[in-house]
Amino acid sequence: MALEQTSNSYLEITKINTPDPWITQANNGKFYFTFTANNRIPMWEASSIHQLRVDPKRGPVWKAKQTGPQSERLWAPELHALRGRWYIYFAAADAQVGNRSHRMYVLGGPSADEDPHAGPWELLGPIRGMNQGQWAIDGTVFELDEVLYFCYSGWPRKENGEWVTHREDVQQLFILRLKDPVTADSEAVMICHPSQPWEQLPNGRAKICEGPQWLQSPSGHWKGIVYSCSASWTKHYKMATLQYLPISANAGPLDPRSWRKSIDPLLQNRPDGKGPFGPGHGCFLNLEDEGTVVFFHATDRETDGNRNRKCRMQRLKWIEGGPDMGGYVGDSAGTWGNRVEKIR
Repeated sequence: MALEQTSNSYLEITKINTPDPWITQANNGKFYFTFTANNRIPMWEASSIHQLRVDPKRGPVWKAKQTGPQSERLWAPELHALRGRWYIYFAAADAQVGNRSHRMYVLGGPSADEDPHAGPWELLGPIRGMNQGQWAIDGTVFELDEVLYFCYSGWPRKENGEWVTHREDVQQLFILRLKDPVTADSEAVMICHPSQPWEQLPNGRAKICEGPQWLQSPSGHWKGIVYSCSASWTKHYKMATLQYLPISANAGPLDPRSWRKSIDPLLQNRPDGKGPFGPGHGCFLNLEDEGTVVFFHATDRETDGNRNRKCRMQRLKWIEGGPDMGGYVGDSAGTWGNRVEKIR
């Protein structure tokens, strides 16, 4: 087995720094992997998770502009096949301004039945109709009841309704409805504020919710968002959940009351002090013979900061109450057994 059924083990997918991992499987059976590379949108492809680890085809599909709004800090790209076309959603900043200029952008690619790695890719710009006054990163798209929604991490509003423009210590989760993959159909609504102590650094200086990902059980009994919290550049990074529970037939994803935050994190550092450290920014796949697995980044040492964030894989179990990972990073590294190459 790749991951032992009887233990909470994990597998190391990459041996190099690949923060904010995003892996998807296309209709052609291939796996496509992208991650934060700052000056480009990278893409790896492979016929199996094992090949993705040992010998993927590598090559960027888009590079940062020389100047302007997409000239540096290209963060957390995600590849999605939506409405018949490939799209990549990513955050980018202006090199002359820095982090406070981060906004979300969209690349349009080939038809969804073609190889996304082959391109061509074009910059479509920001999501049309999305308020560009707000700092925004880590955007993801999901479909619910045949409607597309865009969820992202952003700086909060001021009391007068304007957006905060110079505050890097608080990030909230927002959601808006999409008319199509590149057009907003509603105002953004805040659905998650970092109110829990475990969403903050121990000194309370960084209160962060980011990296949202849609997750749904195979049975459909649990739906919601898994997000990362606390500071990604520290060992305190972790993942938690927001369950989608509409309070009435008329309530939907744009009603903040439809989201219930977990009492405890889904995944965090082990209490015995063993690594990996700072698990976060996960994505999910249902794999043959493995069930639901989570790909996330974590560091080998608790002092690595935002360096050496390697992609790891760990199994997620479904229980009556929803997703369960035992609360902590696996207690041992799993083995790449003979069957691993069959994982599709």
